[in-house]
Amino acid sequence: MTKKLLALLLVLAMVFTMTACGSDKPATESGADTSTVTDESKEEVENVVVVGDITSIDANMMGGWTNGAANAKIRTLVFGSSVVAYTKEGQFMVDETIVADSVITVNEDGTKTYQFTLNEGLKYSDGSPITAKDYLFDIMLSASPEFVELGGSDLSNGRYFIGYEDYNTGVSSTFEGLKLIDELTFSLTIKAEELPYYYDIAYAVATPLPMAIIAPDATITDDGTGATLSEAFNIDVLKETVNNPETGFRFKPTTSSGPYVLSNYDVGTKEAVLTINPNYAGTYDGVQPSIEKIVMKLVEEATMMDELRAGSVDLLTSTSGGDSIETGLDIVDEGLASYSSYLRAGYGKIAFSCDFGPTQFPEVRQAMAYALDRDEFARQYSGGYAQVVHGYYGLSQQETKDSVDFIENELNHYPVDLAVAEQTLVDGGWTLNADGSDYVKGTDTLRHKDVDGEMMPLIIQWANTDNIISDLISTMLPEALAGIGMKLESTIIEFTVMLQHLYREGDIMANPEYHMFNLATGFTPINSYWLYFSPEEFGNYNTAFLDDAELQEISTKMKSITPGDYDSWLELWQQLQARWNELMVEIPLYSDEYHDFYNSNLTNYTPDALWQWESAIVYASMG
Repeated sequence: MTKKLLALLLVLAMVFTMTACGSDKPATESGADTSTVTDESKEEVENVVVVGDITSIDANMMGGWTNGAANAKIRTLVFGSSVVAYTKEGQFMVDETIVADSVITVNEDGTKTYQFTLNEGLKYSDGSPITAKDYLFDIMLSASPEFVELGGSDLSNGRYFIGYEDYNTGVSSTFEGLKLIDELTFSLTIKAEELPYYYDIAYAVATPLPMAIIAPDATITDDGTGATLSEAFNIDVLKETVNNPETGFRFKPTTSSGPYVLSNYDVGTKEAVLTINPNYAGTYDGVQPSIEKIVMKLVEEATMMDELRAGSVDLLTSTSGGDSIETGLDIVDEGLASYSSYLRAGYGKIAFSCDFGPTQFPEVRQAMAYALDRDEFARQYSGGYAQVVHGYYGLSQQETKDSVDFIENELNHYPVDLAVAEQTLVDGGWTLNADGSDYVKGTDTLRHKDVDGEMMPLIIQWANTDNIISDLISTMLPEALAGIGMKLESTIIEFTVMLQHLYREGDIMANPEYHMFNLATGFTPINSYWLYFSPEEFGNYNTAFLDDAELQEISTKMKSITPGDYDSWLELWQQLQARWNELMVEIPLYSDEYHDFYNSNLTNYTPDALWQWESAIVYASMG
């Protein structure tokens, strides 16, 4: 199966509120060419917000294909009406705007069934009815072998329902764990082996997908054994309705169940236009969007504040970096903008491939951490608007706030120390030169290690994009590494190409090239650590390709904690952080204090780390 950027729980996060990228959605720290919004396009609708994003928008608008954080924001706004909502207070709940009645049953065989009856009158943006079949179809499409044949990756929670394996492999066209009860009622039955689960209700997340558009002649029936898609659902139909580059739903999902409709996407300028969905049912607390048009455009990090001052963008989100923030605050002081700030649920990082080349060895990763002055790095980048973190966490997470003493006293902070870095390499067996004799400092320039009878040179192949973070790494790290017998070779590539290498798509899986990447991680309301460290999730959740039995054991225990038992969860979370820190799976560079800068006419806009602009904008007004 082709592995893609955004997997199941990232999709859940996009349903509720998205962080970038992903998912585990990595968000880039890169700049890009600026495209402009013409005066005519902004004046076309008076009530419009132009959102600037440094992440390029990709043509793939459906989940299941690799793309970046900007696309995830679009999907959050376009694909909505989930039966389970994520609230501004950080809770999961059945969405009574969508659901008239819900029944949760623990079955005798240990499975658990969620049954939902929809409210009457739910409609897509084109006026067609939303039915129970559409909720089942969303799961059945992405879990089907036909979807894989299209080049997509299964992002649904279908894998957790009984009958998934037979349906996913094509053994059966019936999905046993999905039941169609009537036009407005359906149920989902979770496998016994997947329970208990700390995020129990997340299994029940389901959003509608218009079957009438994607499989126009197909139907779903249920004779009591499970939901069955008719033969009219087939690969030939999907190639046209999903993959046609001109009209396919993958590229033009013009029928929406969320608060906005994707009205246009310009491949050349990377600009997307979203207009309000007149048939949107509303948020979980009954709010309807009031901003009529959202224009998402690509901005360059170096000039985005100039655009804010000039009024060619109305909203710059998740702004980081001292220069950008200080400039933004100056614009606020001039009375030309407002701002909101919040701690980040994520961090910028150096990511490693932990399964081949020098970076498969923890000592190499540890030595690189000792060689980099991360405090100075964070200071230069953020101007004081970030902190160094020492594990797999962001500043805003509740676990982080409850673990201050643990983080300070129990985690290795890897203070910059080239002598310790060098000794760490020696302890790891990097003691030879190219011909296999002892490495002599001052004479030899590159350390080697005998790996399975061959001399492995200590050369790190680094894939990166052209941005300020890459520039800082290039300034601070290569010289320090050269002093301890290590060489860092940089290759600048496009961000989407870098993601393909990170996730090892296609032929890259068999022939990986790069040992190191720099990008960012954003944590979601649901953090499935048991997937992040599973060898079965290589190239999907587990982008480090790390196979560590201790992390797997700890994270598997986390999954089975009874919902609400936070003390047990926190204890295991700290154990996981300690092991992750010891292995230095990634080098965390900084966790920011994010700033959103926006037109002062934008009111009631209240973002935070897990309630970012694509969620907050639905509650906001312009003017």
